[in-house]
Amino acid sequence: MRLEETWPRRRDPRAGISGTHERSDAVPFLAILVAVTAIRIAGLYVSHAELFYDEAQYWAWAQEPAFGYFSKPPLLAWVIAAAGSVCGDSEFCVRLPAPLFHAASSLLVLALASRMFGTRTGYWAGVLYLTMPGISLSSTLISTDVPLLFFWSLGLFALWRFVERPTLWRGLAWGLMVGLGANAKYAMLFQPACLVVYALATSGKRSLLWHPGTLAALAAAALLLVPNALWILNHGNVTVSHTVEDAALYSRFPNIRGLGEFILAQAAIIGPVPFAWFGVVLLALPRYLADARHRFLFFLSMPIFLLFDVQALIAKANGNWAATAFPALAILVTAVMVERKARRSAVATLLIAGVCLAAMTASGTLVGRVRTDPFAGELAKLSGWSDVARDVQRIATGRGIGSVVFIGRPLSASMAYYLRDSGLRMQAYAQRGEPPQDHFEMTRPWYPGDPGPVLLVSPAIQPPSEIAAGRIVGQTCFATTARSFRGSGQLCAFHID
Repeated sequence: MRLEETWPRRRDPRAGISGTHERSDAVPFLAILVAVTAIRIAGLYVSHAELFYDEAQYWAWAQEPAFGYFSKPPLLAWVIAAAGSVCGDSEFCVRLPAPLFHAASSLLVLALASRMFGTRTGYWAGVLYLTMPGISLSSTLISTDVPLLFFWSLGLFALWRFVERPTLWRGLAWGLMVGLGANAKYAMLFQPACLVVYALATSGKRSLLWHPGTLAALAAAALLLVPNALWILNHGNVTVSHTVEDAALYSRFPNIRGLGEFILAQAAIIGPVPFAWFGVVLLALPRYLADARHRFLFFLSMPIFLLFDVQALIAKANGNWAATAFPALAILVTAVMVERKARRSAVATLLIAGVCLAAMTASGTLVGRVRTDPFAGELAKLSGWSDVARDVQRIATGRGIGSVVFIGRPLSASMAYYLRDSGLRMQAYAQRGEPPQDHFEMTRPWYPGDPGPVLLVSPAIQPPSEIAAGRIVGQTCFATTARSFRGSGQLCAFHID
């Protein structure tokens, strides 16, 4: 289907489209959905990219089913475990849920946009979300954002139905989505927070705050989080303390550069052209907020951006922290582009998205081959781990040691994955009397006074001072290309008796 055949010929007060052939839009969208998802899956299959240590950590969690983990709720680990039971433990299988979840999320974006503005706008919103550069990048990795965005999109659809006609059952359905999404990532709780902001800022909607459906939603969400809350309580509140530490406002104010980088990251995630149209919305905000549909989408996205703009200005904010703003934003900017008949913008958006799709899908095949920074540096984070594992196993075998201790989460997580079939017993170096710094220190600690023999693997060329010098029998250092260690580009293995 050509662009001029799908773009509106005239404005419509409800959908911004002509009613001609609206039902046919589902067919080309499904064709695009299948094609894009197949390309992404094929890219994962031929990729040479090893698991980044965060991904390896999620895989390790999946081997120990639980209602919670050190820094995140449990849903992603369950997803990886389910994929592994069908597909195996290869990098391809660990990452396979990512493009599938994003495909499902794009269908939900299409469904909501169609309900709000008509099927033609729904078609373009679905295409925009599916092909966003940020989604293309996220489809090459496995992260908590993957199931989060699915349940956020599902919750957004349920919330709009509740806002349209508040009932107990519609509120309950929305609350179930919030609870499930919060088990993927606690950022799902931004959705009810955005509803509060929306209701307070919208005349005639404040009654939503005490509607029985809203109360039922909050109760349902809380109930679904009870198992995770109990896990946290039974593990010394590690998740709470870690989250507080991670979000600690160590001041860099005014971090103008950090704010600028965060805003540029948001433009890169959705694409520069749609982001520019978001700027158009902001410049004519009173006009757009007069439309109840635009208003809802604005308040389900903008508060999240503002929150992390402040975070970036005061301290720091990673680009993906505002990921939950993009389903609503994709629909909002699409509706405005369709209303304004921005055909050239649509063409530019698709061209940029296509280039990003091709580049990111092919990026896995370029690992170890690209030598030019910054691309080489980023791709290097996805290589070298299996080489480290081979060196560690070689040294441990040569010294007749069956237990290996790793210092730092990057090593502990990556070696948990790449030494999974080695037969070695793996532990994480921990300080007695200090709270654990990661999942591995919490679940498999080795303290300086514990018995040997063990092989202690460290990014430092000197052993920890807490270990008595007389216990160190030998030392072997080796080069590494893995890009998570500062310093000399080598690791050292200490034989401790």
